[in-house]
Amino acid sequence: MTALKKLAQALENQFARQAEVEFKAKVRGSKMIGRWAAYTMGLDDVEAYARTVAAKQVVEPHRLLEQLRQDFSKAGVNVSQADIDSRMHDFIEQAAEEIYAGH
Repeated sequence: MTALKKLAQALENQFARQAEVEFKAKVRGSKMIGRWAAYTMGLDDVEAYARTVAAKQVVEPHRLLEQLRQDFSKAGVNVSQADIDSRMHDFIEQAAEEIYAGH
């Protein structure tokens, strides 16, 4: 294998790993925000809600924030869009760090 082919293979492997970590971090981060949202809304089954939010991230990621806003509204909890966005970003970042650290 030539040096150029080795480099190309290494870059492909790196890209695949980054895509895998990004996907896992989004799912894990969504589960974290689901737990936070469930606690904030006072739900009894926090883990079930967290799993629902994580599944929504996989199936319909473009609707996740809308769903969270609707659920907060139905629960009568006032949470700003900025707070949801900020927490989502922080949880995904935390999840990525945990995955890279092997947790």
